[in-house]
Amino acid sequence: MRVKVIFAVLVSTFWIGFSAGQPTLAAGQKDDLKGSKEALKETPAATLTRTKLLKVKVTGAFKEVRLGDVLKEFASQVDAKLDTPVMWTYGSGFPFAQKVTYSCKEKLLEEVLDELLTKFGTPGFFVVSKDGHKHDGWVQLTNEGERGYEKGSEPKLTDEEQTDSNERLALAKKLIADGKLDQAKTVLFVLTKKYPHSSAAREARVLWAKIEK
Repeated sequence: MRVKVIFAVLVSTFWIGFSAGQPTLAAGQKDDLKGSKEALKETPAATLTRTKLLKVKVTGAFKEVRLGDVLKEFASQVDAKLDTPVMWTYGSGFPFAQKVTYSCKEKLLEEVLDELLTKFGTPGFFVVSKDGHKHDGWVQLTNEGERGYEKGSEPKLTDEEQTDSNERLALAKKLIADGKLDQAKTVLFVLTKKYPHSSAAREARVLWAKIEK
């Protein structure tokens, strides 16, 4: 009887915690355990931005348009679909006025930001999560290469993952030195998708931008 009571309490506790705090993931999106735990620590405004606003699919075709204007267009598309716009805040050095050529069709905004900012090499973005702050829940655009999380709060890599990301970066650099740019781009692409928050991925995006020029 005691075992049954303990089991019932555990199930009840799990269900209460799940229904009260677990953020809703977009259909088809995979989120690892570390990312989920990180999201639970965020302010409600930050969680809304990460799990809803950045999951909106946007469409656009731009030719030599200012980056800031492209971002404004995507924010308005999010507003039209959810009646809540993405709010941008620009950090020092962000290339707001530089022109870009870019197109996408029905792609998640967070993926679009990754692709769009990679064109410039060093820019990044993260969701501001500071209770009571005037920019809580806004997307901070930076020149530091972040992808979704502020530096120091990213989902942590295991030692094995850290080693793997560094080895992939080293391989890409060797391929670039050998003039094998297409192979290098493949390695860089896989690295940035597999370990988007790593320091190796931030450096990989800079290398990618240089190859593309």
